[in-house]
Amino acid sequence: MENLKSLIPFDMALWASGHEKELEVHNTYLYNLPEILMESWEQIKHQDKLLAGLIANPGKTFDVYDFYSRYERKNLDTYQQHSKLFGIEHAISTAVSNPNSGLLEIMSLYRRDPEKKFSRDEQMVKQFIFPLMIAAWHSNQIQHLVNLPRPSVTDSLALCDIKAWIRHADPDFIGLIKGQWPKWSGPVLPKPIAAWLAGKEKKILKKKIVFSRRKINDLILVQAHPRGSIVFLTKREEQVAGSFAAGLTYKEIANELELSPNTIRSHIESIYKKLAVSNKVELLQAINPY
Repeated sequence: MENLKSLIPFDMALWASGHEKELEVHNTYLYNLPEILMESWEQIKHQDKLLAGLIANPGKTFDVYDFYSRYERKNLDTYQQHSKLFGIEHAISTAVSNPNSGLLEIMSLYRRDPEKKFSRDEQMVKQFIFPLMIAAWHSNQIQHLVNLPRPSVTDSLALCDIKAWIRHADPDFIGLIKGQWPKWSGPVLPKPIAAWLAGKEKKILKKKIVFSRRKINDLILVQAHPRGSIVFLTKREEQVAGSFAAGLTYKEIANELELSPNTIRSHIESIYKKLAVSNKVELLQAINPY
């Protein structure tokens, strides 16, 4: 925020993440503002023309006075019961939405002095910078939360709650979901995944994707990777997997590859772990998903 403030002077700021359809906010960052601001906002959000304009025009930055005259705003409940209480006289805001995940990011910058209006140039600077800030934040957010290296370069991650509402998601994760369920759109994960999250199984195999999960406080980290992706296996493991799925025994594969049966057994254990399978049928489906 301090870097942004050096480009656009402001007194207070809000960055909120939530779900577009329900106008439900699940994550906020407040700069020089009290937490009670969000409780106040909940009472007036459906009367807010600025918010409606932001959602209707994603990616565009608006001044609050693009929607109200000064006289009109001073007499509105949204000003008297909200903005005025927190010293908000001027505001510029931007909303960026993801139509696939249903996630919405909003950032507002505020000034207290009625005489210090935001300029059009400042609006354009904010409009350019905010999407870059979102991209940088999302690329680090999940890894920061779990404080662990990504298990595999091919793993995609999402953070959701127990009801399968997405909080954060890699673009690749959304792509995998759309590949398995083309008609899906967020913010709630597909029903089979929601049902799995409500159960106790750590992993689930779908036709095209392997899902695994772990609990992070009151949220769930969901990891996904495509089934049968050759990047998971070494060349030797590919050979062993193909022969084993075709019905050869450990000994037959060992003779074929001039290796010991114990070595073949170790390879198969590694293959099962990498592809998240537990038997020969699942292995065959994993290496030949179609």
